[in-house]
Amino acid sequence: MDFKETSQGFAALSIATVLAAVMAACGGSDTPVASTVGVPKVAVAATGTHGFPFISSAQNLAAFGYVEEEFFISGTASAFVNVGTLGSDGLWKAAPNPDAKAPYQIRMLVRRPKDTAKFNGTVVVEWLNVSAGAEGTPDWTFTMPEILREGYAYVGVGVQNVGVNALKAWETGTTARYAGLAHPGDAFSYDMYTQAGRAIRTPAAGDPQPLGPLTGSVKALLADGESQSGFRMITYFNAIHPLAKVYDGFLVHSAGSGAALSQSTPAGAGTTVAAGVPATPAIAVPAVASLRTDTGTPVLVLNTETDLTLLGAAFNLHQQADSSGFRLWELTGAAHADQYLLDSQGPDAAKSNASFALNCGAPPINSLLHTYGARAALNALRHWVTNKTLPASAPRMAVAIAGTTATIQRDPATGLALGGIRLPQIAVPTATYTGERPAAALAANRFCALFGATDPWNNSSDSFDGMAGFDPLMGPEPVLGTLYATHDMYVALVTAAANSLAANGFMRPLDAQEAIGAASASTVPN
Repeated sequence: MDFKETSQGFAALSIATVLAAVMAACGGSDTPVASTVGVPKVAVAATGTHGFPFISSAQNLAAFGYVEEEFFISGTASAFVNVGTLGSDGLWKAAPNPDAKAPYQIRMLVRRPKDTAKFNGTVVVEWLNVSAGAEGTPDWTFTMPEILREGYAYVGVGVQNVGVNALKAWETGTTARYAGLAHPGDAFSYDMYTQAGRAIRTPAAGDPQPLGPLTGSVKALLADGESQSGFRMITYFNAIHPLAKVYDGFLVHSAGSGAALSQSTPAGAGTTVAAGVPATPAIAVPAVASLRTDTGTPVLVLNTETDLTLLGAAFNLHQQADSSGFRLWELTGAAHADQYLLDSQGPDAAKSNASFALNCGAPPINSLLHTYGARAALNALRHWVTNKTLPASAPRMAVAIAGTTATIQRDPATGLALGGIRLPQIAVPTATYTGERPAAALAANRFCALFGATDPWNNSSDSFDGMAGFDPLMGPEPVLGTLYATHDMYVALVTAAANSLAANGFMRPLDAQEAIGAASASTVPN
């Protein structure tokens, strides 16, 4: 598969795509107000027709001692231009474009502990993903159990144009929630993300405080982006963070390379900006570039098999060595998006009357619990930032590169990739999990490419078994009774694998216990 072709074709895709081919929308209040010294004006969001924010959580957050609130932030944002060549070393220099400043108003979705005693001092600030044509919260979904049980605050920030356009379509009429939102185009998104961080940590005097009573207790502000947002996070980290210095650590999730530093169009087809917004140039970044390590700010990258091949990370971040400021974790068997994501975020989408029917046909999409790796990555980054505890270095997946083609090396007997972080479902397998969907199985829906595949080891009794282009493991499937002589043996192996992962920080202890419990409740090897 050609890296340049796939990186261009799929950089705009993300797991959020499958969760809502959504309408989205409107409602609002004030017109954008110019900010001073880069701290935007904060306002409480309007009630709106629905009475709740778009993509509001369907989870009973109150039962966990959490509240959900929405705020609007407004001000004046700058676009950026490069200063010199943007090289492959990631040491990019940028400066505000003196000819490109524009007013904006966007939203922040806050989920925080109600009780200050529950707050652990860390705020996750997710760059909301808009690949579905509306704002989605993929990393909230992947890490929600960890956030709620450990007392994080979470803020989703909608800094991209297509998301604002979608919000303004969700409600209409005089009581529309997002009617006052305004976005000058994605060239200005990086500065909006900076200003959002400032508004969270130190809101302007007299303005509402997005974190409420937690505001004075913030120890760490973690920047976070997944998929398309992860691409933008790379560019923000390399080019904007050295200027802004707002965030204390970065979680880059499922990304292959950086996004454009500046765009000459608002954000793609069907998006609009207000009249009078200054033109901005298109400024691309290198497809292959490292994440810089000279800022003293920790950055942890979490990638899957899909990201290595389809999104080009094998040519890029996969080849960057771990250092005192950089860690790369690669999840063997994981896909960019998976069944857990669909099951977990589906209720949120449905609450906002947004839905996406994903029919990938055979084989089933990936059901590896990628979420365990995401939860562990968040915990590792938090302690890296707050306690200076360097996360463990993880083994990389085995990848062969020939020209513009990257091939994940696999065990021919199991179809499982070699190397990488091996969660219990990989360490003690009962199925072939892959982040690369078989070629013929992509016809049902192009987004299925992001969801990989699962092939249960059931004596080749599936309808797709043995079908070239559909079967992830062409050949005889391992026999569970041969691998695991007894159920107790299987549980013991899962227990050892889960406890080892937890001891090394690649899995949270409660998640390890959950995996052991699932193994105990199973009937393997029957």
